[in-house]
Formats: sequence, structure tokens, C-alpha cells
Amino acid sequence: MGILSRASYVIRSKVNTLLNRAEDPTETLDYSYEQMRDELQDVKQGIADLTTQKKRLEIQKRKLEENVEKHNRQAREAVQQDRDDLARKALEKKKSKMSQIEALEGQIADLDDTQQGLVEKKNQLQNQIEEFRTKKETMKARYEAAEASSRVSEAMTGVGDEMEDVGRSIE
Repeated sequence: MGILSRASYVIRSKVNTLLNRAEDPTETLDYSYEQMRDELQDVKQGIADLTTQKKRLEIQKRKLEENVEKHNRQAREAVQQDRDDLARKALEKKKSKMSQIEALEGQIADLDDTQQGLVEKKNQLQNQIEEFRTKKETMKARYEAAEASSRVSEAMTGVGDEMEDVGRSIE
């Protein structure tokens, strides 16, 4: 078991080293930023879909309100013609449409509350994305500065070694 665990450890450490070399922090930050922007786009699409559904319900409500007015007129005309049975039917239809309107109003109010919540979340997400973008750019600049500094240090070390070699050659 000792050999297998050691071999496993060595393999994992080698793979980890390879991944560390392949991983570019600036690419990771850019990818995270894109993921956040995609999520924001999904939230915006959800808000648009919700708004569309709300508009459909409002149109349906308007049609029902027009039907209520129509049934109201029919009931009045039936009363004028001494047709109480027709007036009663028209008023029953009116009552049915009124209850449908009340149900739609409740659904519209629920959708409106949901929409307001989503808009608030969208605004929060936009703020977070903007903050992340600023931090991302700062971190990328620091990383690039650290890389440049490292390259300069390596170059200076190389120059120092070369000068030492030149000094020995001169001697």
C-alpha cells in the first residue's frame, strides 16, 4: 500500500504542477467575468419574459372588462324588454367575468412583485459585476507587473552571472 500511495501522491503533484503552469490567472478572471455577464443576461431575459406574461394577463383582463360591459348592456336591454330571464343570464355571465378579473388582478399583482424583486436583483448583480470588473483589472495589472518584475530580476541575475563569467575570462 505504501508504494501505491506514494505513486499516487507523486502523480497528483506532477499533474498539479502542470495545471499551475497552464493556468493563467488573467484568463481565469476574464472567464469568471464572462460567466457573471452571462448570468446577468439570463436575469434580464427572465425579466423580459415576466413582463411579456404580465402584459398578456393585462390584455386578457381588458377583454374580460369589455365582456363585463357588454353583459351589463345586455342585462339593461333585457330589463327594458321585460325579459328578466335574459337579464339574469347576462348578470350571471357578468358575475363570472368579474370573478375571473379578480383572479387575473391577483396574478398580475404577484407577477408585478416578482418583477420588482428581479429588477432589484438585476441591479445588485450589475453592481457586483462592475465591482468585480474593477477588481479584475486591478488584479490583472498587479499580476502583469509582478511577472515583469520577475523577468527583470531573472534578467539581472543572468547579467550578473554573465559579468562574472566575463570577469573570469578577463583574469
